[in-house]
Amino acid sequence: MAEMKNICGKIPVELHEKVRAEIEEKETSTQIFIQQVIEEHFNRLEGKGEESMEKRTLAVQVTEDLFQRVKWAVAKEGIKQKDFLIRIIEKVVEEVEAKWKELEQPEENAETDRLEEAKETAEDVYEEETTEAETETVEAAEEEADAEISEDAEEEEIPESGEETEEIA
Repeated sequence: MAEMKNICGKIPVELHEKVRAEIEEKETSTQIFIQQVIEEHFNRLEGKGEESMEKRTLAVQVTEDLFQRVKWAVAKEGIKQKDFLIRIIEKVVEEVEAKWKELEQPEENAETDRLEEAKETAEDVYEEETTEAETETVEAAEEEADAEISEDAEEEEIPESGEETEEIA
């Protein structure tokens, strides 16, 4: 966790009452509220805000148990409930979109698979043809070498006894 520092200052009573009311309404702490206000301020200055997007309201009713769990999680994360819920919704929507994109593109995937299989088959056939041609070339070379050895052997008769060897030397 980042190192924390205190910040304090006097504000008009009316503004203080508005701040206290919002803190109570959002069921958060003064520390979290002030941090959120400061972060929103700097985000707006840096152009990271959502002011340019059109907004719609999405409301749901939940059980008291789920509401308390969300409230607890929001407090632990130290963010606004709105930001927490938007983060959850965006994550799940992205997962669903990814799933449906995969399911809606089976024809493209099938075509890609068919092309890959055809390419692999062509490569296999080429390798088999190359291997057969290499084998035939090697066999032909061996036969030529054997034929040359036979011809050389016929031209030079190798003496079988020691006497003939002495005569040649």
